[in-house]
Amino acid sequence: MYLLLDEPSFRLQTTLVMEIGLNEAFLLQHLHYRSLISKNERDGYKWVYKTYEDWKEEIPFWSLNKIRRTIYSLESQGYLISNSSYNKMKIDRTKWYRVDYTKPIFHIQKGTVDISD
Repeated sequence: MYLLLDEPSFRLQTTLVMEIGLNEAFLLQHLHYRSLISKNERDGYKWVYKTYEDWKEEIPFWSLNKIRRTIYSLESQGYLISNSSYNKMKIDRTKWYRVDYTKPIFHIQKGTVDISD
């Protein structure tokens, strides 16, 4: 085994980090993984819905402010599409997220983002 600890790990790709930033690449990669196992399909896309606090549970070494800033950055750059209209109750402001795979960066390597271990 090539890892220091025998536990699940995160993987980053240099091209993605260089294009959108370290934090953004990390969160986007994690969202990609989550969308692969998501059962929430709307309008032909798989979505992941989470509050900022939910993200904090999954990424415990980040502050809530860093999570908010990173999500905002990804939304601003167009890599992350978010929506809150899929919630059943109007007062529920939980955001639903998906990666915008139409961005050119995702077509560099055979049209996929590698998340293999």
